[in-house]
Parts: sequence; C-alpha cells; structure tokens
Amino acid sequence: MADFTKTDSLYINENTIPYYCNTNAHLIEGKVKGFVLEFPGLGGGSCMGGNMDQGDYNGNLPSILASHGILQVYTFPGPWSWMNKGAVRMVNALVKALRKKYNLTEKTPWAVMGGSMGGMGALMYSANCNVNEDSIGVPGRCVAVCPCVNIPDVMHRVQDIPRTVFRAVSDYDMPIEDGLKLISPNCRTADMPRIPYLVVCDCADEIIPEEHINDYVADLKSKGHNVTHDHLPGAGHGAITDDEWCKIVEFLLEEFR
Repeated sequence: MADFTKTDSLYINENTIPYYCNTNAHLIEGKVKGFVLEFPGLGGGSCMGGNMDQGDYNGNLPSILASHGILQVYTFPGPWSWMNKGAVRMVNALVKALRKKYNLTEKTPWAVMGGSMGGMGALMYSANCNVNEDSIGVPGRCVAVCPCVNIPDVMHRVQDIPRTVFRAVSDYDMPIEDGLKLISPNCRTADMPRIPYLVVCDCADEIIPEEHINDYVADLKSKGHNVTHDHLPGAGHGAITDDEWCKIVEFLLEEFR
C-alpha cells in the first residue's frame, strides 16, 4: 500500500480526531500513557460498549482505563467496513493523529479490541499492521469477543451480512471470493503478529458457530501464538459475563504495566 501520510493528515489530524472516533479523554487526569482502539460491530454499535454517536466515551471500561491514564478510542471506520483496506487506511491515519496530539511515540503501548465484526476487525487490523508497508507498528495485545473469523462461511448465515460483506470488498480488483479471503481471519493466520490474544467464544451464539472460533484458535496455537481462549456457556451473540469483563480488563491493563 502506498504511503499517503501527508495527504491523509490534511483530513485526519490532531484537530479533527472527534470526527473519526469517540474517546474517554475527558476522564483522564494527567498524561496519556497509552491507548486502546475499539472497533465497531456490524451497524456501528458494539457489545463492548461503544457506539458511533459522536461525543465523549463514557461507561465502566472507559472509566477504568482512564484511571490508569489509558485512552479508549471508539473508531469510526464504517458500520459495514469489515476492516477492509479503506478502514485500515483510516485507522492508520487516526493512530498517527492520536500520537501527535498526545505526544506519544511508536514505543507507547497500545492494544486493540472489539466484538463480532469489531472482534474480527481487531484481529484483521493486527494482521494488517504486521504486513503493510504503511504500518504504524503492531498493537501489544488483541481482544476479540465472538469474532467473525470465517467470513466465506458466515456470509449466508444471516440475512444482513451478504450485502455488507460484498460492499466491503466490491472495489477490490479481484473476484469477490478472493476479496473475502483477504478480510477473513481464518485465511490470514500466517500474518498475525506475535502478541498475546484473548479470544472469547459465546457458546450459544446464533450467528458465529462455536466451531469456527475453536478452529481458528487451534490454528493460531499450532503456529505458536499465545492465545487465551475463553468459552461462555449458554451465552448468545455478544453476551459478556461479569467475570469475563474482569478478565478483559486485566488482560488489557497488563499491556500498560
């Protein structure tokens, strides 16, 4: 991918950050010590708390992270983006803007997270950061809750997925089935960075089959990746128990200690 850093910064910069994300910056006292990027689920909302209505990011997790000087960033790559190449480009530009605004360096710790399409986005953004020429570095940790890891199979399981996935890769100069593989985590395990992963499976998920996530995690582990794989028995799509929230918080905070 060509580097359009200078031209992209005309649009996404330290002054325009609120156009492209919500943050908990208003809750942080003192210096920002790092940041967590959160990616939206299909439609723009998130089972992890974020939404695409512009404004301050409030809630339990944003408050906890703020108390540790950690910026939580709910990104706006698009509700149908499926972490396609346009979404990656936008988030890269946003990361550069955040670093400039808060005087952060490439060595400043950061992590990614998301649920459903956002969980898939966290995984795919990590992969793209690892292989793209325009990389802004790789995140230190990745949390993926009920992630869509096998897009070619899931595409026809739910009525509103096909049009959104087709749209995400329709401008790729290749057959749709090849474009789907570029945004499907199970086809990109070779590109994943060597970082800790927390992958959460909702065992009664009506959208993402449990075996999809089990197979994906098994593939990552077979390649030597450090993956914590939690199962939530009886949980439907996007459900997160209180105990699991505690594990997610602890997992994220470990990156900033």
